[in-house]
Amino acid sequence: MRKLLTIFRHSGLDLHQPTLYRKAYRAIIFHDDLVLFIKSQKYGEYKFPGGGKNDAERALAVLKREVREETGYTIYSKIIPFGLTMEYAKDFEGKYAVFQQESRYYFCSVHKNIQPLALESYEIEYGYFPCWVTLQNAIENNQKLLSNDRIPWKERDTEVMILLANERKSS
Repeated sequence: MRKLLTIFRHSGLDLHQPTLYRKAYRAIIFHDDLVLFIKSQKYGEYKFPGGGKNDAERALAVLKREVREETGYTIYSKIIPFGLTMEYAKDFEGKYAVFQQESRYYFCSVHKNIQPLALESYEIEYGYFPCWVTLQNAIENNQKLLSNDRIPWKERDTEVMILLANERKSS
């Protein structure tokens, strides 16, 4: 899978120190010119649906579960890789020197029927809801928002949105 970008959230990270590694899977779901995003009522950012892998879970099972829980939609048909991002930050829990997250992005399609959401507690706190918007609207919205440690994914997902928009223009 091709590498899309690498983000260092904090300067001076020693990547040779104990590191907490997390692998996540994120869905890129188009319907005509609209993309299915998760939007926060609390902070206002758009992000791609997806999340982290549990120990025994298979990669694409994670993607399907997260999309179902966060959007109510069920993935069907082929799942096509787009690329991956790598992020490095201080571990906010302080158990490790470094938090490293690899996010893998996949193009997916979903069935039209929607089921109830199954959000985690922080997702409920943030007021997440699924919505269909254009890439350009999501990019412009996220670029207007100030950086915030409570929504560290905003930078990553906005950069991926920009890459997608540029690739769609050139094809």
